[in-house]
Order: sequence, then C-alpha cells, then structure tokens
Amino acid sequence: MIRFQGDAGPIPLPAPETYTRDLNEVMQTIATVGLWAGTIALLIYAARIGRQERSPLPVFIVLAVAAGSIFEPIYDITYHLHWLGADPEGNGPQWTLFTSFGLPQPVWVMPAYVVVFALPAVLLYRTFAGGVTLKKIYQYAALTAFTTALFETIAVNSGLYTYYGEAPMRFLNYPLFIAFMECAQITGFAVLCAVIKLRATKWQHNLIVFLVFPANFAFECLGAGFPTLVAMNAPNPSTAVMWAMAPVSIGLAAAGLYWTSQALFAVQRLAELEGRAPSLSPTSRIEQIAAPVV
Repeated sequence: MIRFQGDAGPIPLPAPETYTRDLNEVMQTIATVGLWAGTIALLIYAARIGRQERSPLPVFIVLAVAAGSIFEPIYDITYHLHWLGADPEGNGPQWTLFTSFGLPQPVWVMPAYVVVFALPAVLLYRTFAGGVTLKKIYQYAALTAFTTALFETIAVNSGLYTYYGEAPMRFLNYPLFIAFMECAQITGFAVLCAVIKLRATKWQHNLIVFLVFPANFAFECLGAGFPTLVAMNAPNPSTAVMWAMAPVSIGLAAAGLYWTSQALFAVQRLAELEGRAPSLSPTSRIEQIAAPVV
C-alpha cells in the first residue's frame, strides 16, 4: 500500500495494483444512464409533490443531495473506497466528474447519491412528519441497511469500485458495518426533512436542507464512524481492534438516529400545540414517550 506523507503522518491510499484493476465499462454505461434517468424521474416526482404541498422542500431535497455529493471524496479517503478506471490524475476509461484527495469521481456519483439518499427522504419525510414511532423509524433503518448493502455489494463485485486496504466485517469484498452507518444517515436525513417540513413557515426556510444533508452525513458516517475509521487508518491496522471498534461505531450510529428522532418528536408535539399538525393516537404517543434511551 502506498502512503501519502502529510504533516499529520501517513494516510493509507490505494496500492498501485488497485489502479490497474479494470473498470467494467459496460456497467459504467448502465450505471450512468440508469442513475441519471432515475434522478430526472425523481426530480419530476418531487416537483409534483411540491406543487401539491405548495412547498419547494421535496425539490430542494433532491437538489441538496445532488450538491452534497461533493462530500464523497471525504468518505472515500476515510472508508478506503476507490472508483475504478482512473489514476490520481484522472487518466483512464472512467468518465470523471471531478477529482479531490487524488480520487477521481465518476459522472454517476451524483445521481447515485440522489437515488440512494434522496429517494428514501422524498418517500418518507411526509409520513414521518405526520406521525411515526421510534420502532417504525428503526424498521425503516433496517430496510435501508439491507438495500444499501445490496446496492454496494453489486457495485463492488461488478467492477465499478472497490474498498481497498484493511476493513472489518467484509462480505463479498464489501465491509458490512458500513451499511449500518449508511442506514442511520439515510433514515436520519428523512427524519430531519420531516422536522424542516413541520417548522418551515417561509419557502426560504427550506434552504436549510442544503446544510442538513452534508451535516447529517458527517454526523453519522464520520462522527459515529470515528472509532473504526481511526483503527482502519492506523499505520499498521490491527484486525482485532477494527473488529472491536465496528460494533462501537454501529452503536454510536444507532444512538445518533435515536436523538435525531427525539428532535422530530419534540417538533411534532410543538406543531400539535400550535394546531399545525394532527395529534398522534394515544398508543403512538405512549410508544414515543416510553421508547428506551440508546
């Protein structure tokens, strides 16, 4: 593994042989066309919801996630993800959108963000704003953990990108603990979009979603993930330490989702008092109040 010597010490980077791995150019075409088509379709659907609700929020959700996709190189360098088909200068068959940290990003990284992160938020935020229990939020999180793992396992094993270096809980070349980090991030973003829906009184207030998406991404993936990420990026990573830290990171991600959900419940109660949201059923209210602290 080659290492970049910075002021803070060595940073693990892809080994030379990683750059020589072949990109599946057929899958690149399929991913590019399919994900951009999905993004356009979701944007049209979001615009329709926006007209119905007389709010720009659903459209802003899609645009905020698209803009927030420039966060990806930060994720890549910490979680050791390398997009195949380009060297650090961007040379190769990869269709490159931009490069940062010496990691060229493919043109389909932006629509991939929209489909994986914005789609669940657009589908869920109104349901969450209307009233939801902590149990249901965690059920949605479990579902997104499965869909994220499925999406990434297919992408990794079809020659689009790879996770290099050391990482715990690998299954079919995909570090499974990442799915739990991502599910908390995806579901937490939908929860926060519901908070915005309940509190925004002017259309300009919805612009906060452009900050909320990258902030929540960093909160769950980097904030909760820091014990495992520190272990993975040590000069000589210890397999035992990485495996020990992975459950800690997963627990922190679950705790982060819990407290994000508590913010929604507090805003829901405030909206009920102000007469801007229907009251939850007594059973749902008890489930919110009695939910155990993570």
